Amino acid sequence: MSTSYTASGPARQSSAPQPDPVPAAPAGLPFNRRVHVVAEVLDRPEELDLLQQVCDTMGWPIREPLAGETTVTTDANWTLRVIEIRIRGVRETAVEQAVATLDTLAQNAELSLHCRDATLVERVQRPQIEWHLRGRRKPVSRRIRHALHLAVRTGEHDLHAGTVRLVRVPTGLDEPRPRRLALTRRTARAELSHHSLALRQLDPEVHEVSSPSVSRGQHILAFLTLIFTTTAICLLGAGLWPAIGADSPRVGGPLLILAGSYLLGGTLLAVRSTPTHRALPWLVPLAVPLAVPLVPWLGTLVQRAYLSPFGVRPTLGSDGLGNIQAGLWMLCVFVAAALLPVAYLGWMRFLAPSLRVRGPWLSWAPAMTLGIGMGTAFSLLILHTAASSGAENRALAAAGHNIPEYFGVSAEYACVEPASREAPYYGTPPPHGSPVVIFGQSGDRVEFWDPAANQETSIRLEDARIRVVPDSDSPCAKAAW
Repeated sequence: MSTSYTASGPARQSSAPQPDPVPAAPAGLPFNRRVHVVAEVLDRPEELDLLQQVCDTMGWPIREPLAGETTVTTDANWTLRVIEIRIRGVRETAVEQAVATLDTLAQNAELSLHCRDATLVERVQRPQIEWHLRGRRKPVSRRIRHALHLAVRTGEHDLHAGTVRLVRVPTGLDEPRPRRLALTRRTARAELSHHSLALRQLDPEVHEVSSPSVSRGQHILAFLTLIFTTTAICLLGAGLWPAIGADSPRVGGPLLILAGSYLLGGTLLAVRSTPTHRALPWLVPLAVPLAVPLVPWLGTLVQRAYLSPFGVRPTLGSDGLGNIQAGLWMLCVFVAAALLPVAYLGWMRFLAPSLRVRGPWLSWAPAMTLGIGMGTAFSLLILHTAASSGAENRALAAAGHNIPEYFGVSAEYACVEPASREAPYYGTPPPHGSPVVIFGQSGDRVEFWDPAANQETSIRLEDARIRVVPDSDSPCAKAAW
């Protein structure tokens, strides 16, 4: 009986459905600081299991102390554990933040745990010098043929083109750089002479050992394009495009295409393989409706800056196509200036993947901060340009010339005659013998600027008779009312 039972028992167990595998523990939250904490926990299985669950949930490694790692001692009922707490924070307060986080988790889980020692983990940086095994440069015809084979993927390209192997040799900093380069180059040549793949061994007839190859021509071209795009944005913000002939489609079209390609291409290169890249398909459609009410408001700011030298405000009838054009002007300049550092970041990361281009000087925070600052500065430049245009047109009006239209703001000359001597007005009295400049009515009042007195005046429509005249030389005394 016992023999048949034991024989059939395993058979029944093997035919039973297997349980699902235990899901893997979460990888943990993103972090930029690591803190080693020596903590004492009550030496009971349930306490140790609960501590293990808490650390697995947070993605924190936990282990027993190594021999001679710590001098902390505990009572008989307690045991030590070393926990690596991974958090996001600043370096100066990372230790305090890590200990506070661990205390909070222990309190929430009713875990008998106390921190005894905590220290910040510093990254060990070992100086190294990098050497590349590259194929010797071929004639231009061979390089063109190699590029064509790569484009059509024929597999007949040069197997030794570009960097085919990379080694990094540790070095010290106590010797001069030429000597360190010579010693590490010798070591690198010895390592490059041996490889499991025959085609990747150093062959003096085919290969050469060199420092990291950086295309200076591409970097110079990217930097010159950055200077060109910055200049184009500056000229556009200052309203100087007509001065260089860029208002013509033959000149302005290629300039816009080149600057736009640099900005869009660099921005996509900067955000690729990031959460922002995955969010772009719904961020862009969301930003378009938000720009609909923003554009008229920005256009009103430009019109107000233009009319500020005249001392008048934009009228209700100025919310037309010119207002939209002024708003798009400011919005496009702001977006282009804000994306400029981000685009440069993307091009640098694309052109120099082997260099240390992901340091603090090319990280996201400085690029975005600089971009927003540049966008704000160029927007203020647009408002300054609009105010300068208003001052220039005011000087034209004072000299007796007609004022051209400016983004939907049209100036007209009119003769103003008060309905009576007691008619109230704000500012200087309306002139009788010369026309004034008006920009339309604002509600039940009309604001105008007197070129002769160089002052603005406001009067109610029911207290004055207003007649529009062709130009500034039209006599108001002979005007027929």
